[in-house]
Amino acid sequence: MDSAAAERLARRYPTRSRGWLDWRLLAVAFGLLGVAWVGWVAVEGAVPPVAARVDAFEVRSTTEVDVTVTMEREDVARAAQCLLYVQAVSYERVGEVLVEVPAGGGHSTSQQVTVRTFKRGTSAALESCRAVG
Repeated sequence: MDSAAAERLARRYPTRSRGWLDWRLLAVAFGLLGVAWVGWVAVEGAVPPVAARVDAFEVRSTTEVDVTVTMEREDVARAAQCLLYVQAVSYERVGEVLVEVPAGGGHSTSQQVTVRTFKRGTSAALESCRAVG
């Protein structure tokens, strides 16, 4: 092939520009940054400062329910509290008490709590646990 034909082919089929490379690299960089952020949020949110559960409950009468609550704290130097509530068969809350664990002690603390109710309770649950102080 002579140089005139090669030149004509080069004009007809020019080389591709590298503009697409810039935005793809930028998209990959933002994607990696997003994945890193999601990973960081997942790790930070995976272990709450205070976690609690109801291990057992026993309905003593129409006005009292005994509940065994276990709280686990990440930082034992801080006190913790959770709202414990008792529900009736109609799902209405019939009693509430704030369960508190003072600072110090172990990471896991179990305690027996008596909740006074105005109607017969059928279940017990916890909500809004938080570290105090």
